[in-house]
Order: sequence, then structure tokens, then C-alpha cells
Amino acid sequence: MGKYMKVTKVDTSALRRRFMAMSRRAQNFTPVFRWMMQELQKAHRDNFRTEGTTSGFPWQPLDPQYASWKLANYGANGILVRSGDLRNSLTSMNRNRGAVRDIGLRTAYFGTTIGYAKFHQSGTSNMAQRKPLFVPKMMAHDVARATGEHIVYGSVGEVYSNLKRGFGVL
Repeated sequence: MGKYMKVTKVDTSALRRRFMAMSRRAQNFTPVFRWMMQELQKAHRDNFRTEGTTSGFPWQPLDPQYASWKLANYGANGILVRSGDLRNSLTSMNRNRGAVRDIGLRTAYFGTTIGYAKFHQSGTSNMAQRKPLFVPKMMAHDVARATGEHIVYGSVGEVYSNLKRGFGVL
């Protein structure tokens, strides 16, 4: 005959506190968005440094005549850099001209208000398409990981190895 144990009282207060904290963090994704903005800025810095190769859409070289004129008048700053406004608006967190970094509790916006960016992004009949703005290939995966880490542990970028093993207790 087997032995039985009857449990009459279980203290679930620690578990309730943990779930309440997770529920509270699920209402505010600001830490995830701050981390995401930093990652996007790094990717865009790399994209300007590699002239589009990072995004998977290498920028076409400038027309030789225009390239010569640009070099003489603006120096060797790269394909999409003349004044630096477009590059700076996508690569810096500080409030550079045209930078869009709007972070709310549940939404975030990253981009630029530099007017000529749209012509580079799409190209025109007189200008090749050279996309300054892009979403890195692994961004959705990385943001999902960061979101899980934020909700479960209250941190971003610190305990990924624990998430790989599962949502165990720290």
C-alpha cells in the first residue's frame, strides 16, 4: 500500500509577487525600446561606415562626375554624407537635427525627418536608390528576446543565457 501526503496549505505569496511584477513590467516596454534604439543606432552607424553593405543593400557608387564635384566641395565623407545631417539623425541618440526617437510605454518610433532621406530611400529617375534606413535582419528576434527578458527578469541584455535554458528561477 502506497503512502500519501496531504498538503493543506501552500505559501504562494512569492509566486504571486513575481507574477504581479511581470504583469506590471508587461505594461511598460520603455527599457526594451531604449535598448532597441541603441541597437538601431549601432546598425545604422555600421551601415554608413560600410556604405549600405550592413543592410544587405550596398549603395551604388556615385556618378564619377558628381563624385569628383562632391569630393572637391565637401571632402571624402562617403556616399550619403554631405553635411552629415542624415547620418547623424540615424546614428546618434542625442537630439540631432531630424532625429526621430519617440519612446512611449508601448510604442516607439525610430527614423529621420530629414526631407531628402525619402529620395535616397526610394531613388528617383535621376538618383539611384541607396537606403539609409533599414531594419537589421535579426532585430525582430532580438527585440522578442529582450522583451521576454524584460517581462520575466526586469532587465534587458543581462540574462539572455538564462532565457536560453528556460524561464527558471534565478
